[in-house]
Amino acid sequence: MAERSDTGASSPESIKQTAPFGKGNIVSEDLVVRYGHVTALDHFSVEVPKGVVGLLGPNGAGKSTFIKAVLGLLKPQQGKVTVEGLDSIQDRLSIRDRIGYMPEHDCLIESMTGVELVSYMGRIAGMSKDDSIPRSHEVLDFVGLTEQRYRPISTYSTGMKQRIKLAQAIVHDPSIIFLDEPTSGMDPQGREEMLELIGRIAASDKSILLSSHILHDVEKVCKKVVIISNGKAVTQGDIDALLAQGDERKRMVVRGQPEALRLFIVQLSKELEVSSVSEEFKQFTVVIVNPKGSSRIFELAQSSGVQIRSYLPERFTLEDVFIDAVKEVK
Repeated sequence: MAERSDTGASSPESIKQTAPFGKGNIVSEDLVVRYGHVTALDHFSVEVPKGVVGLLGPNGAGKSTFIKAVLGLLKPQQGKVTVEGLDSIQDRLSIRDRIGYMPEHDCLIESMTGVELVSYMGRIAGMSKDDSIPRSHEVLDFVGLTEQRYRPISTYSTGMKQRIKLAQAIVHDPSIIFLDEPTSGMDPQGREEMLELIGRIAASDKSILLSSHILHDVEKVCKKVVIISNGKAVTQGDIDALLAQGDERKRMVVRGQPEALRLFIVQLSKELEVSSVSEEFKQFTVVIVNPKGSSRIFELAQSSGVQIRSYLPERFTLEDVFIDAVKEVK
């Protein structure tokens, strides 16, 4: 029997934006940014609170433009951005003192040792030499580069370079931190340790905006998320609330004769929303939306002459939320 339908884990209409966060440390109001005839941010409004917030979107969605707008590196055609109440254009120098940035790509001075680089970046951020050196040792201990601090950065592994980038981002004790792909290139243990460090930083009452293509990492460390697509904030809210929208979805596996299975699916479709049906090894996997109990489903199975082998909840993943949010604006 051929596959009848497979619409995936969810439909574009099934995932909705949750309630706004409330007043945030970074507030973008009706922001419009254009590069010539290209609109990079289209009436973009978000509020980023304290804690770890995931900033997600496809390449070219507008994430980098938003960060540049926050830093006052470009002037919007419409709307405004405020950071802790400061205007991104009028107060841009004050805002930059409050922000730390961990870039995705290596931009390290590899001839320097770890402590030289971090203290140098501290001085660029406005720290005195007397303050930057002891502070550099503190943050290098924090990120786990205690023994490697006097080695040239050219000898560092990928994971060590990620750690040194984090150290230079926090050396001046910023209240807001941008992390761009912080676990990129790291092995599983290194990723876990980096996420733990991010959680520890967030516990000190910082605002962290984390951009990553590794959605599992975002789901693990972030409490809230903003999804950008085509310059629009298509979804923002608590991750738990977004994922909980799939609580009424159930996945079941049924077996039986071909005609009995067909009859069961037809009867089931008359009473419930059937999201997908696929066949493998003479059994059907059916995903349904069922806000009611399961007794009626088992009655239909018995009357159709099929056997339900499993009946389990199917919770949304962050990947489901991301894919469907992006689909909606295409």
